[in-house]
Amino acid sequence: MSASATRTALLAVLLATGAAAAAPDGTPAAAPQADQEPAPKLTQAQQLVFANDLMQKVPAGSVPEYRFTRHGKDLPDYQDRVIVTVTRVADDGKRDLQFDFLSGGHHLDFQPATAYRGNPVPIQFLERDIKELAAATEGASGYFRNRLRAAFAKAQSEPVKIPLGGQEVPGVRITLKPFAGDPNSARFKDYADKGYEFLFSEQVPGGLYQISTRVPSAGSDAPLIEEQLTFHHRNPDTPIAH
Repeated sequence: MSASATRTALLAVLLATGAAAAAPDGTPAAAPQADQEPAPKLTQAQQLVFANDLMQKVPAGSVPEYRFTRHGKDLPDYQDRVIVTVTRVADDGKRDLQFDFLSGGHHLDFQPATAYRGNPVPIQFLERDIKELAAATEGASGYFRNRLRAAFAKAQSEPVKIPLGGQEVPGVRITLKPFAGDPNSARFKDYADKGYEFLFSEQVPGGLYQISTRVPSAGSDAPLIEEQLTFHHRNPDTPIAH
């Protein structure tokens, strides 16, 4: 499957307003009616995460790197990295990308993308997150995917300042709690209050500065699980965009 087809498929799964919901255990809901209204315009959160063009200022040969950390109650601290390599930039601005997403037993095999415009790391992070949720709760990945999809349609966005290269640059913060108020949350109560935060800036190579998730722990200030993926490195000859 080509990168454009893959991206279209991901967007269809993650954003399609007509998709039927399912229970956390995977029990399907009623199928949607064939006569659907047109999909609404994407929100800023949906645009930045799923339909972005954030790699447009990243030249061929660049290797944006992100540092991943995880810690939490009764969990060993874990640090790793995610590396994106821009192998080619076509005349139309589309890019060929390769990925090295975490390492060792945590490694996820994301195939190279060809003729791609955006930064797929947010989608890759969410796909990993969905799999982790499903495994931890013995639930259906499709259910968590649907809840995340719906949450991005209502996510809060606000301007912020982001630290980068010894200075503060303008950015956007997106926050959401996709499972708040979920009538099925008793089936995954430890994760019902899980929060997500995304930080984007056009002045960060690749546009993505940070993704954070936090699962609070009942009766403790220490989180049950906290994960963070933060932009760490750019090629020396790739300046901060202005």
